[in-house]
Amino acid sequence: MKIPDAGVLVQAFRADAPEHSLCREWLQSVVDGDARFGVAPCVLADVVRTATDPRVFLRPNKPARVVEFCEALLEQPHCVRVEPGPKHWSVFARLCETTEARGALTGLAWNAALAIEWGCEWITLDRDYARFAGLRWQLPA
Repeated sequence: MKIPDAGVLVQAFRADAPEHSLCREWLQSVVDGDARFGVAPCVLADVVRTATDPRVFLRPNKPARVVEFCEALLEQPHCVRVEPGPKHWSVFARLCETTEARGALTGLAWNAALAIEWGCEWITLDRDYARFAGLRWQLPA
């Protein structure tokens, strides 16, 4: 199962984003496909935060529009909500320790731990995820 990160979803959502076409095509193929895909509520919260932030976008989106986009993903019949389970904290702690993650990298470690715990492939544009041993990840394609 594949799980997109917030960057991929924001790029897919915002027509003015530099990687919009790539991410939109990837997301559309997932939504139109039959295979299960994962969506993490913590990722969706980041999508809402990013797309509505005037420090990120000259014309940020209204929260209701971004929430609508996120809910449309969750409503797909083959969408699985991916939440931290009982092993998440220990995987997260190990990733932080082995990579000496600090600051913003701890957020990436949290997401990586989620994908590792669920046995999923993380879809991202952020090559910093390569530092996390045991994480299967790829660019949207």
